[in-house]
Amino acid sequence: MDTSLLRNLKNKENRCSNYKRQADTIYMQNNRRYTEDQCLLLQRAADLESEMASMTIGAEREHHIREKNRLDYEIMRIRSVLDGTIAKTGDKEKKTGKPATGKEKSKDEQELDSAVRTWYKDKPRHSFEDVAGMEEMKKKLAGCIADAQAGDLREYLKIPKLNSYFFVGPPGCGKTYIVEAFAHELMDQDYKFISILGSDIISKYVGAAEKSVTRLFEEAVNNAPCIVFIDEIDSLCKNRSLPNLPEYAANITTSFLTGYNRIHSEDSKVIFIAATNYPNRVDAAMLDRAEIIRLPLPDKEARKAAFVRYFEGIVQLKKGLTFDLMAEKTWRFNYRDIERLTSALKLALFHDVLDLFGDQALAIEALTSGKFKLSAERFDEVFESFKPSPKEMIINDLVAWEKSVQSVVDFAETDTASLYDCEPIAAHKSASAEAAPEQDEEEPEEPEEAAPAAEPENTEPVYPLSESFTVDPLLGVAEIRFRIGARKANGVKAYVNSAPVDLETDGSDYWFFVEPDEDSDALDVFVKDEAGYIGAFTAVINRAISDNKDFDI
Repeated sequence: MDTSLLRNLKNKENRCSNYKRQADTIYMQNNRRYTEDQCLLLQRAADLESEMASMTIGAEREHHIREKNRLDYEIMRIRSVLDGTIAKTGDKEKKTGKPATGKEKSKDEQELDSAVRTWYKDKPRHSFEDVAGMEEMKKKLAGCIADAQAGDLREYLKIPKLNSYFFVGPPGCGKTYIVEAFAHELMDQDYKFISILGSDIISKYVGAAEKSVTRLFEEAVNNAPCIVFIDEIDSLCKNRSLPNLPEYAANITTSFLTGYNRIHSEDSKVIFIAATNYPNRVDAAMLDRAEIIRLPLPDKEARKAAFVRYFEGIVQLKKGLTFDLMAEKTWRFNYRDIERLTSALKLALFHDVLDLFGDQALAIEALTSGKFKLSAERFDEVFESFKPSPKEMIINDLVAWEKSVQSVVDFAETDTASLYDCEPIAAHKSASAEAAPEQDEEEPEEPEEAAPAAEPENTEPVYPLSESFTVDPLLGVAEIRFRIGARKANGVKAYVNSAPVDLETDGSDYWFFVEPDEDSDALDVFVKDEAGYIGAFTAVINRAISDNKDFDI
């Protein structure tokens, strides 16, 4: 078995055992009385048992399933005891002769009421004017605002009041930021703004999450006009076709879809927006109910605006360094990468200016007046040591998902590697069809269907022929070889760290030569052909001792 899988399983087993021990400790400390904290710990253990069941096979898998079912039963038994205790307490209070003050809410209901109050957000400070780039997205949402203002005409034409959008994109691409800017515009028209994480609704124990979901949609209907934004919806509306999905997770998904259908059937003036980095984990029935919109990584203008926002009024730039240059060098950075990079730059500035001037007041004055400026050399020094978050895997997954659901992209003509590096395009609308002019001359010939190829033994999409690749100590070049096992491929192309390489083949193997950077120990390889994305792998670089410049004899 893969050592990384074994380590992951061991880690989950240790955490699961710790949760069970903590639950037993709480039970004993409370004089053998059940508590909600005990339920919370047992639920976490049950979740881990479910995850371990999905990672194993045979007798071990059956063991984890049995243990998960045992924990579920124990949680429900404890909950029934706790609910009975609450009921008995209420009966006892009736016998005291105290005046009735209406139906007393249980502790769970009181906690839910308290949580609901946190769902409602104040008006965000930033508006569309503060959002750089994302022109297609702003155009889409601005149209929604205009439609909301023309409510009488919508009602006359019997256009549904409900608007539903599903934002899909890599982490850190500004989903929350633009939704908040959208809410800023609509809250001037008396819209309320509900914003939650999917994990906010997942309850401490089995059974209560469904109540939270029902309450969410009740709040939306009762407080219309209203914007409802659910981030990380994949944790709340899980794909019911996933293997070994716990029963409680499937029940939450069903409750979620029932609640959504309510706001749809009542034709409430609600704008529903959900967002996820993992659309393949969301139930297909939910995806069918909303307009899917792709949010790519920030483009150059958006990255430039982010740098301006972080540095303007704080430090001046020395000749040779511009915000445009910063944006150019940070291709494929998301907003979190830029925030971390600017933090590293500011920390470097902090030490530089303090070492030079020795006094905080003098240092601040030097930065304010421009006596001390950020240079291109200092930017490059910090930039070269900075590691942005890895994105190849999630982008490849997103592209593969789009292809699997036959969404907007014409994969025969589009460079799938750049789908999430461009301006956002609504996923139910073909960008190529929108841009192409009408042609009346002659219809294009339909391509001939290729005969289906025999299924290869190895069914991985793309796999390297070696665990690691050695760099030639004299030339500094490594030969990377791989094969394609998923399907027959035509016109294969390969990219290393998003840059194209010259690819050779003998019909079965593919290979190319690359000169890795001195500090590189791995290369991200992305493979596509005429039909679109095939797969990706990481080439591990192995350097000979004679190639190690720090090695002394």
